[in-house]
Amino acid sequence: MGFIFDSSNVSTELTALANVSSQYRVGLENGALDPDEYLDQFIADLKTAGIDTVIGEKQAQLDEWLAAN
Repeated sequence: MGFIFDSSNVSTELTALANVSSQYRVGLENGALDPDEYLDQFIADLKTAGIDTVIGEKQAQLDEWLAAN
């Protein structure tokens, strides 16, 4: 309670991730896209868009917050 993520260091990645998500999410959620065919590509596109960078930044901020609290 109290941790707030500062996304300013990864704003470009977050925009790219939103674009990737909008490309696949609805189709995967409602069954219009076959997950056997598209899920691996979705994950690969998320990685290309920078999901690991965003996760790393958030984890670093959380670790810093936990150490201070």
